[in-house]
Amino acid sequence: MDTKDSEDFADLRAYFADETSMLLFALVHLDSEIRMKLLGIDQELYESKRKAKHWRDNLLKKVHPDHCNHTAATIATANLDKIYQRMTKNGVR
Repeated sequence: MDTKDSEDFADLRAYFADETSMLLFALVHLDSEIRMKLLGIDQELYESKRKAKHWRDNLLKKVHPDHCNHTAATIATANLDKIYQRMTKNGVR
């Protein structure tokens, strides 16, 4: 991520009360490059199953209904699982 992208990302984060709110919004309402930036998705996650699992597990700790009582937590978790499945679909290590 270059400096301009980092600045844009910081600007977007300012609109949310906390990180969990931002993650829920990205998982439920976005489906684009912005979603990838907000969720911290990069090519490395598609190349390493271990890193993808670590990324997913960290997000699950924040958005899973067992940890988050927001009404969108279930949808966010399902969308996170879909993203993770796409990341690991091609037999990465």
